[in-house]
Amino acid sequence: MLFVWGLLVGLIFLFLVPRDATGWLQHTYTRVFRWPLAMGSGLTRVARTTAQERTVSSREYDKLFQANQQFRNACANLQKQLQEAHSQIEMLTKLHARPGLEHMQPVPAKVVTQMKDELTIDRGQDSGVAVGQCVMSLTDTRLDDQCVIGIVSGVYSDGARIKLITDPKCGIRVSIGTLNVRNVMEGRGNGAARIPLVLYSTAIRTGDVVYAQRQPGFLDVPIIVGEVARCERDPDNPRVWDITVRPVCDLTTLSDVVVMKPASVQ
Repeated sequence: MLFVWGLLVGLIFLFLVPRDATGWLQHTYTRVFRWPLAMGSGLTRVARTTAQERTVSSREYDKLFQANQQFRNACANLQKQLQEAHSQIEMLTKLHARPGLEHMQPVPAKVVTQMKDELTIDRGQDSGVAVGQCVMSLTDTRLDDQCVIGIVSGVYSDGARIKLITDPKCGIRVSIGTLNVRNVMEGRGNGAARIPLVLYSTAIRTGDVVYAQRQPGFLDVPIIVGEVARCERDPDNPRVWDITVRPVCDLTTLSDVVVMKPASVQ
């Protein structure tokens, strides 16, 4: 009986009820049952999303997160190292292009240890470093800041010792300013050096620039090494000056240096 009545009602709506009325009934049904239908659809989406999120376990997520963090740290380190390498290449290119130095090969090195008036670097015989070679500072401020800081005094396969110009055992032939003065500068061991045996009649002034002289196998052109910090008559020998030289760079803060290797050395 229910089936028959349902079939009759359906036929009545199909053939006798106007189409506009059928659309109105459909719209009314949708509006009345909108909230239950929406809740059912939301529950279906939540169930699907929850099922998708649970495809990775918490342990796997932690591993992936840690690997991603390590990858980001490695990328940051590589970017910094690449930036420093580009900066060093630029400085070395400019240094090699200086007039008089184009026939010398700069060997960059890192300072490993620093003691009083002495450095240890990470380049040695394997890089062509040899005893007696000139060592200069390597800074990224200005090209003119590169100055002579010492001499290679000992060499190993992968390292070398540098005696700074302030070491009492370090002697470098120097000149003062534009004067015709050629003497050997000696270290004093207290962060300074001295130039002995300069006649008192020579016009020496505080602030005069001191240059390391050109020498075969050492330098092909004079390079600044320091400046006159004090000049007084020598109390033991009044006929000569007692000249104190101050390095033009802070030797205690050096982190990078460059060994000037003659082109003939392999």
